[in-house]
Amino acid sequence: MEKISLNAEHNTGSFNAVPGQIGHLHFPAGTVLPPNSHAQDEISFIHSGVLRAVSGGQSYTLRAGDVTLIPAGEVHEAEVLEDVELSYVLLDKP
Repeated sequence: MEKISLNAEHNTGSFNAVPGQIGHLHFPAGTVLPPNSHAQDEISFIHSGVLRAVSGGQSYTLRAGDVTLIPAGEVHEAEVLEDVELSYVLLDKP
């Protein structure tokens, strides 16, 4: 794990960084995201819209303000019911 140092006028410190990926996506209504999985844990924040997701054998309706955590290797899929904006983080295993 890479160590990152912070040095600011009023704040100093360091922390261990977890490698991964961050992104922001837009999906129009009617988009179908087929079953898939990742080698990383996935955290998503829904900014706007509505989607129906299936993960771990459970169905969820996700709306603006919802946060999801999908463990590495878990198969998941979704159908976008209303235009969706979301941000996600994929966290690599250290």
